[in-house]
Amino acid sequence: MQSERRSTWTPLPTLTNTVKLFRQVFRGVFTALRSDPSVRAAGFAFFLSRAIVFFILIIATHVTLYNPPDNFGRSIQEISIRLRRTSVQDNLRMLALRGDGGWYIAIAQKGYEQSAFDNERVHNWAFFPLFPLAIRMAAGLTGEYLLTAIALSNIFLFLALYVLHKTVLAFGYDQEIADRTVFYTSFFPAGYFFSLPWTTSLFLLTLTASFWAAKREKWWWAGTFAGLASATHYSGIFVFPSILILYWQSTRPLKFRASAFGLLLAPAGLLAFMAYLYKVTGNAFAFADAQSAWRVRWGLFLRPLYAFLISPFALAEGWNFRLLNFAAATMALTCGFVLLKRREPALAFFTLISVIIPLSTLTLEAHARYVMVLFPVYIVLAIMGRSQIVDQVIRVIFISLLSLLSAFFGFFFGPALI
Repeated sequence: MQSERRSTWTPLPTLTNTVKLFRQVFRGVFTALRSDPSVRAAGFAFFLSRAIVFFILIIATHVTLYNPPDNFGRSIQEISIRLRRTSVQDNLRMLALRGDGGWYIAIAQKGYEQSAFDNERVHNWAFFPLFPLAIRMAAGLTGEYLLTAIALSNIFLFLALYVLHKTVLAFGYDQEIADRTVFYTSFFPAGYFFSLPWTTSLFLLTLTASFWAAKREKWWWAGTFAGLASATHYSGIFVFPSILILYWQSTRPLKFRASAFGLLLAPAGLLAFMAYLYKVTGNAFAFADAQSAWRVRWGLFLRPLYAFLISPFALAEGWNFRLLNFAAATMALTCGFVLLKRREPALAFFTLISVIIPLSTLTLEAHARYVMVLFPVYIVLAIMGRSQIVDQVIRVIFISLLSLLSAFFGFFFGPALI
């Protein structure tokens, strides 16, 4: 008598069981994220700061002044303040094209100019390619450039704040300092640029990810993110020597490891861009040489600081908010020396070189934007913020200036372009 064979076939899971499985997985992931202090800190700072920024920007772009007074106090003059009947989407598109945002959008849509190099007029060669490339790829899915670029910047900002929190913890600081670092970053007075189609959010993400990976001795990842940073902004190349310092600190006495080859990826983004520029313009340094069309000059980095001190009452000139830029530059320099005293050479070097090189162009213009991505500055402020009074002062100043400058940008006042 043959033995009875038992079937090993099992039925495929039903749709109900599949839905239950996905629900369990989703709940598990959501619970894990909710319990992650970095997610909580980044989420709180991101949503609160972006709510303030977008509310003010949208209101400001809807306001129109009619018959603004030209002899206020001498005669009665009627003035009307009205809200334009335009959609929020249209106003956001308008914001996206202001300042450098228009350059990045144009590069994403049309690419770089392909002509022999000249510096008689401004060219888009001065703008680095990673962010426009990200816009182009995302717009291929959405079919929309302007709103897609704004969405990308905000996604990059949230991820950057999350990675920043992890980075601060990796450097041995406690969670309270990490929380304050993230909060100060998101509320920096020029922080509305984080939500516009500029490179600031992506640059903050790539450079913090590189430092985070380097501190965890993931050298291939550190080099990869540093390479992406060098393809995002020219100062991304300063990440390379900074993570070399971290490598030296982690291997004292200095020893060579095979993983150290990963650090050689750090300048890859810049070198690739230079190769492309040589192909289309005949000048591999077109990104730097093109700056002369913007009247960029070079000299001792202390000169623009001295120029402000001898005429401190000239608060703003055109796009140059001199007072804010001076305060940002001096704050960053001070924090850099504090980091040296605290024996954080990698953070100190990155901070100081990222301030000194732009100051060497003999202008204070845009320095608040340069400083806003220097996360070591926020770490020093967060350490000072252990004092409740200092913490409250920083928060009040940052939130007030962020709100005011967001309104200025919405009205398209020159100083808001920093």
